[in-house]
Amino acid sequence: MKINRNYFNRKLIYVFWVALFGLVSCNNDDEADVLFTGDSYQNIMQYIEENQDYSSFTKIVYAGKMVDALSAYNSNGGVGYTLFLPTNEAITKFISESDRYTSFEALLADTEYAAEIVRYHLVNGNTPSKDFPNGALESKTISNYFLTITFREENGVISFAVNDVSKVLTTDIVLDNGTIHTIDKMLTPVVFTSFQWIEQGSDFSIFSELLKKCGLEDTLNAFELDELGREIYSEYTLMAESNSLYESKGISSFDDLIHAIDPAATASQDFTSLSNAINKYARYHILEKSVFLDEFATEVYNTYGELPLSVDLDDILKVNTGVMVFDTIIGAGDTVLVNYLQINTEESNIVTRSGAIHQLDQLLFPYLPGRKTVTYQFYEEPVINGLKDIEGNHTISDDDLEFISLIGIKNLTFVKSPTEITGNSNNDYIELSGDVDFSFVTPKILAGRYTLKIVIQRGYSYLANVQTYVDGKKVGVVLDPTTDTRVFRTFPLGTVEFSDFSTHTVKIRTIIPGRVLLDRIIFEPI
Repeated sequence: MKINRNYFNRKLIYVFWVALFGLVSCNNDDEADVLFTGDSYQNIMQYIEENQDYSSFTKIVYAGKMVDALSAYNSNGGVGYTLFLPTNEAITKFISESDRYTSFEALLADTEYAAEIVRYHLVNGNTPSKDFPNGALESKTISNYFLTITFREENGVISFAVNDVSKVLTTDIVLDNGTIHTIDKMLTPVVFTSFQWIEQGSDFSIFSELLKKCGLEDTLNAFELDELGREIYSEYTLMAESNSLYESKGISSFDDLIHAIDPAATASQDFTSLSNAINKYARYHILEKSVFLDEFATEVYNTYGELPLSVDLDDILKVNTGVMVFDTIIGAGDTVLVNYLQINTEESNIVTRSGAIHQLDQLLFPYLPGRKTVTYQFYEEPVINGLKDIEGNHTISDDDLEFISLIGIKNLTFVKSPTEITGNSNNDYIELSGDVDFSFVTPKILAGRYTLKIVIQRGYSYLANVQTYVDGKKVGVVLDPTTDTRVFRTFPLGTVEFSDFSTHTVKIRTIIPGRVLLDRIIFEPI
C-alpha cells in the first residue's frame, strides 16, 4: 500500500527549520534563555552529565553531537521526551558483545552511529511507567522507529523489558523536558526490515527461501524517500515460521514445505504467480499493516493474499479460530478442543524498520474465517492515524487524503478531544461543514449480508441531514440528526450484501447542508 507522506513531510520540514534555528541560536549569547528557565531547572542532558553512572552514554551523546536535543524542550507539541538510559555497565556489555566495535573509543569515532544510538534511545513523547503498554509505545523514537515493552513476572514482581532484551532498572526520573528510565543493556538501533531480519536469522532459512522464491523480497523491502532524504519503509506485520516449527511438522527443507502446502507442487513451478498455491501461502503470512501484540483486536486483518486472517481476543489471543483441531485438553471432567493458532509471545513483538514480526505455534495455512463486525474509525487513512493520539482540532487538506475523498469542500477537521465524549468510542471524530459528499474506501470486507450503521453527533440545529450510499446504492432514508439528546448516537441505516471479498465505497452526502460530526462506520454481520 502506497503511503501518502505529504502532510507529515510538510510538518517535518517545518520542525526541521525550527530545530535548525534553535541550534543556531544556541551559539549566541542568549543560549541560557533558550535552554534554561530558572535555578531549579534540570533537563535530561544535565542529569546524565551530573551522574557518573551514565558517563559513557554522555560521551556517546557528545560524539554524536546530540547535546542540544537532550537539553531542549521537545518540538513535538511540547509533550516531552522519554529517554531509555543505559548504564555504564550496559554500554561495556554492548562493546564486549559487538561484532562491529573492538573498543568504546572505536564506537565514539563512528560519530554517525553514535548519533543514531542516541536517537534510538530517545522517544518522541513523554511516557511514565504507568502508561507502559505490553507492546509498542505510542510514540516512535526520534529516529522514527517503535520501541516495545514486554511485561515480565519474577517472583510475583512485575518488571519491564525494552524490545524484550533490556531490563528497565529504574523508572520515572522526571525532568523538565522529559522522563528517564534506566536500562541494563544498550539497545541496538533498528537496521533491518522484517525481510532482512528473517534473512539473517539462522532459524528462518526455509521461510526466507519461501519469501524469495515467491518474489516478495523487493515488496517487503520497499521504501520511499521523504523530503529530508530519509528512507520511509512500507509497514506490515510478518507472521514468521521458524525452522524449529517446520521440523516439529516433519519439514526440513523448502522442498518439504512446498509438498506440505501442495502435494502436487514441483520445484520447477513459477512460485511468483499469484495463482500459485505456494505464493498464496507466503502472502497469507503478511498483514497489510504493522500490528504489535497489544494492538490486536477481535477483528479480521487483511493480508497480502486473497484471504484475511482472523483474531479473537478471549483470555488469550487466538488466530483463525475454527481452522482445525490442533489439540484436545482433558481435565477436571471437561474436554477443551484447541481449534485455533496461538502467537508465541516470547518470540514475537520483534521490531523492524517495516513493522512487527510475530511467530505462531502452528503452520498458518490460508483460511476463510467467519464474518465479524467491522468498524472503521478512519485510522486506515495515514494522516488521521498519525494524529489519533494528538489532542486538538486538526485541519486536513483533501490533497493529503488517500482513502477519503471530498466533493464540495477542500478539507476536513479531525478532532481529538481531551475529555470523554458520550457515545464516542475514542473521543475523536471527523467534522465536515457545508454542502459536501464524503466518500471513504474501506479495506476488504468478507462476502455476506451486513447491517450498515453510522455513529454521528445529534441534537444540534446546525447539523446536516445526510443520505448514505454503499458502492453507489442508497442505504436507508435521509437521516435528520438535529433532534433528540446531544450525544453521539449509533444509527442503523439498512442492509447491504457483498458477493466477494473486496473493498467498498461508503458515501455520506449532505441533503440539507450543515455540519457533520462523524465518529465511525460499522458493518455488522446478519
